[in-house]
Amino acid sequence: MEMEEIRGTFKPEMIPEETGGDISDYEEALHVLMKFVGSMSSALEQVSGRGANAIVYQAGKRMGHDAGKLMEKTDNLEQAMQELSDILGVEFYFEMWKPAGQDNYTIEKGDETVVKLLFMDCVVRQTLRRTGLPQKGPLCYLLYGYMVGAVEEVMSIKGKLDIDHVGSNACLKTLTIKWGGK
Repeated sequence: MEMEEIRGTFKPEMIPEETGGDISDYEEALHVLMKFVGSMSSALEQVSGRGANAIVYQAGKRMGHDAGKLMEKTDNLEQAMQELSDILGVEFYFEMWKPAGQDNYTIEKGDETVVKLLFMDCVVRQTLRRTGLPQKGPLCYLLYGYMVGAVEEVMSIKGKLDIDHVGSNACLKTLTIKWGGK
């Protein structure tokens, strides 16, 4: 989505009067916040080591469960993914992906269902690029936890998200849900 399109999604009443109502003020603040969050993520990783990923994953999962409470419950994974995509919007844009020759987005494996998710326009990846930090670190795990928490809440199942590929233009993840309750 182009910046002009994003600007067009903000209604004047959404911007507090005391800020002067100029969207460019928010852009500048966002860039500063991105640098701040990137620095915080890097420091957390330096202090906690690999444990940083687990900490932020759990925080993201809690946030995802909270967001999932706003969504309609379903046992249809594709429907859950569509609704979650709508909620995450342009900040974490993703869609279901399937390789050529595969008929459905989801694959059944015993008591598990697997779906590939392609994250294309992700504020986390943009933050990491802006701050020069590598992918697969704590900020990525915050988003992974969020996705799993939301899906678990909406579908009343257990889930996990694995990284297949990270890149400068998109990241491919595998979401696996396990049927049989939480």
